[in-house]
Amino acid sequence: MATLDDYKAMIRAVANAIGSELCQEIAFVGGCTTALLLTDLYTKQQVRHTDDVDLIVRVMSYAHWEKLKEQLRKKGFREQPEEDAPICAMFLAGLRVDFMPDDEAILNFSNAWYRDALANAERHDIGEGVTVRIVRPEHFVATKLAAYLSRGNNDPLESHDVEDILTLLDGRPEIANEILAADAEMRTYIGTQLAALQEHRDFAYAIEAASNGDAAREEVISQRVQVLVSFAKLT
Repeated sequence: MATLDDYKAMIRAVANAIGSELCQEIAFVGGCTTALLLTDLYTKQQVRHTDDVDLIVRVMSYAHWEKLKEQLRKKGFREQPEEDAPICAMFLAGLRVDFMPDDEAILNFSNAWYRDALANAERHDIGEGVTVRIVRPEHFVATKLAAYLSRGNNDPLESHDVEDILTLLDGRPEIANEILAADAEMRTYIGTQLAALQEHRDFAYAIEAASNGDAAREEVISQRVQVLVSFAKLT
């Protein structure tokens, strides 16, 4: 299990390699950012381990994508084909970094929430004089739900995306208010997708796993899921 400091170090390594100018045009997302979005100290220490860094980048065309990759090669990033690595992956001294375009037309895959997440990302100080942009908590949940739909194989118990969502619900008490303050489209999307997950026979087990067997925390997560589900009915 990695610590918050481990994840900050991973993100710093990528940010320093990319450089401050390009770094202001991207937003970090995914499992490596989970711990940075938690406000509960206990939950900060329970975040799952991930050995890659995900980020969203604005790409206007395929030619722009190729130009970006050339820039990244000059900064020390390398393409290193791996069986389970996506087409957007590059490597920095052994660390896999997924550069995910905000437009699905570029690589024929994306996430419906990436563009909005990139536009609304917030600055975070991650130490040693490094500041990066990280997706907002409500966008984190929306992007993770979309990712689960595309790659989760209808298996919430084995899905890292679902695990990350439940960890955030457990460790960020203010998340309900943040999603309530989001626009209607996002509120409805999150509520509807969580309602569908509630119907899955293994979702309760996923919550139990996320709580590490702590009945009180399991109840907290379940209650917060239900609150978010209720948002789907708001106009």
